[in-house]
Amino acid sequence: MPTSLNVGSLADLVALARAQPGKLNWAGVTGALDFLFAGFLQHAGLNMTKVPYRNPVEAANDLAEGRVQAYLSALAIVRPQIEAGKIKPLAVTNKVRAPTAPDVPTVKEAGYPDLTLDGLVGFFGPPEMSNALRERIAADIGAVVAADPTIGQRLSATGQIPNVGGPTEFAAASEEQRAQIAAIAKELGIKPTQ
Repeated sequence: MPTSLNVGSLADLVALARAQPGKLNWAGVTGALDFLFAGFLQHAGLNMTKVPYRNPVEAANDLAEGRVQAYLSALAIVRPQIEAGKIKPLAVTNKVRAPTAPDVPTVKEAGYPDLTLDGLVGFFGPPEMSNALRERIAADIGAVVAADPTIGQRLSATGQIPNVGGPTEFAAASEEQRAQIAAIAKELGIKPTQ
């Protein structure tokens, strides 16, 4: 949220959008967060105009300048504008608070659990890769992360929450997000390509 808008919480943004239907803009950069916010707006009956962007940094800059009033983004993308005092984060979509922004509530804490979506980063391999090899790679990565605290510190500095798990956990989390986004797309009337 641009600090110039003087909105202090996600509830304030929702109230403002209800009071001024169609007058507020939101930055949309193709991806899961774009679907998530569009679905939220539809489900909540809010009318905000989507301004499509190809570049997330341009969207963040326009948010900081007040040309758009809302943007769901990775914390790392908007961090420079937050530190400059131009953007106020209202909530994080993760299930837990970001270590680098401990005062920013989760969307669930803010009263909007439908906006929950953890960012996932992981390694992918060919489908025919054996489970034993997947487990070995995961164990190697876990050992490196555990042995070098700098890795966790650098990830945390970008708003990421290190959670080194195995291939089964990652596959389950990926499937959960895929199903969540597919349900939102269906609600929005978006059909999959064949």
